[in-house]
Amino acid sequence: MSKIKHITPFLKYCVVGVLGTSVDVAVLWLLVHFGELPVLTATTISFTVSVVNNFLLNKFWTFRSPSSNYRKLFIKFIIVSLGGLALTNLCMWVFVHTIEIWYIWAKLMTSCLVLVWNFLANKYWTFRHSRAAHPAPAASDYDLSIIIPAYNEELRLEKTIRIIADYRKRTALKAQIIIVDDGSRDKTVAIARALASELGDAEVVVTGRNEGKGNAVKLGVKAARGRLVLFTDADNSTPIEELATLQKALETSGADVAIGSRYLKASRVKIKQGPLRILIGRVGNFLIRSFIINGIHDSQCGFKLFKGEVARDIFAHTRVKRWGFDIEALAIADLRDYKIAEVPVSWYDAPNSRLRPVRDAINTFGELIFIKLNIWGGRYDAD
Repeated sequence: MSKIKHITPFLKYCVVGVLGTSVDVAVLWLLVHFGELPVLTATTISFTVSVVNNFLLNKFWTFRSPSSNYRKLFIKFIIVSLGGLALTNLCMWVFVHTIEIWYIWAKLMTSCLVLVWNFLANKYWTFRHSRAAHPAPAASDYDLSIIIPAYNEELRLEKTIRIIADYRKRTALKAQIIIVDDGSRDKTVAIARALASELGDAEVVVTGRNEGKGNAVKLGVKAARGRLVLFTDADNSTPIEELATLQKALETSGADVAIGSRYLKASRVKIKQGPLRILIGRVGNFLIRSFIINGIHDSQCGFKLFKGEVARDIFAHTRVKRWGFDIEALAIADLRDYKIAEVPVSWYDAPNSRLRPVRDAINTFGELIFIKLNIWGGRYDAD
């Protein structure tokens, strides 16, 4: 039974290939004999028609799956098909103009070669991804772990931590506070340790050198022992009171991850960023939605809540250490079939931001390429 299960997609792919080849040859013949088009031009058109036919059949029949992200599959399928198109034109030119084979026989031989290319490329690349089994919830010491990454935050950290601690006390929330110092050169570590000692149920993780916010959050997740895991910024841009909004989203929508958003209609941006940062942010989010993960309006608001086991699974696979880590975490969540809820929140642009708009935008763009290559290479697939 297991052998049949593995063979069936191959047999379906062969049937689709035969149908696609039939369509390809038929369209080529019609275009050459009735349309009087040059052979290479007709070949390109017939090949394009065949690609559309093959994708639709493979999408809805051969590889049908309710959890597949067909937008990404289509992009990969097109890339494979473009490689097949280049191979087709090369073979046709050699067979027809160099070896002088009748173009129909040349087309049939070319189609066999392209079929092999398409099958191997789609099998080992396009449809390679396998979903991860979702981890079971583990026993937790806390209801919530709150991770605050900090770099040279001696002026803002104490106020933020006391606000969070006060919220914890008012709501009787059993919460663990984790401050992760990312190689600060000021008094951040001393302030954090004093606060942890005073407030209780708090700890400080020190990296020793500046490696980036993504690395700090990853270390915080490793230290987290809460049923839920939240990370928030040291500048308190999104008030801790918005935690209730994210918790409600997890409970009512059945989501595994709830993220705060500044760009939904109901979002409440009290103090706006400068025009340059707004422009860079909007362009960046357009690129993210187009190439990494669709349907997310604001991937980089620093206020995100995860189920504990989900956070540990996602951040065990992250590789980006700096600003693009949010994007990578959400991409991994999407690939591993976790449900993401985007929630409008209040947000205040804090002065003295560590973000350098142009330089960090360029670096983040490089990280987008790195993430996309990791997705294509299957580096986020199930272990």
